[in-house]
Amino acid sequence: MANLNEVVSFITKCSDEERESIVEALNIQRRIANNRATSQLHIGARVSFMSRKGRGLIEGTVTKINKKTVKLDCGNQGQWSVSPTFLTLVDRCNNGEQIMD
Repeated sequence: MANLNEVVSFITKCSDEERESIVEALNIQRRIANNRATSQLHIGARVSFMSRKGRGLIEGTVTKINKKTVKLDCGNQGQWSVSPTFLTLVDRCNNGEQIMD
C-alpha cells in the first residue's frame, strides 16, 4: 500500500501531541467498529471466526457480549473470547455474513 508509507512518514514527523491525537482517532474508529459489529449479535447466535492459533475456521455460539469481546462456546474446541470484528454470522444454510463492513 503506497499511501501507508506516506502515513508512516507523516507520523514520524509529528509532534507528541499530534501523535496522541492520531492514536485517539484510531481508538475511536476501533470502538465504532466494535460497537457496530456487537450490535448485530445476540446471545445464542451462531458465529464463526478464523483462529490465529492455526486451528482454522472455528464455529461457536455466543454466550456473552462484553464491551470489547464476545465469549463463545465452541463445543469440543473450547471457549473463546473474540473481538466482534473478527466474527461472521453463520446462518442455517452455511452462508456466512461478515459482521464487519
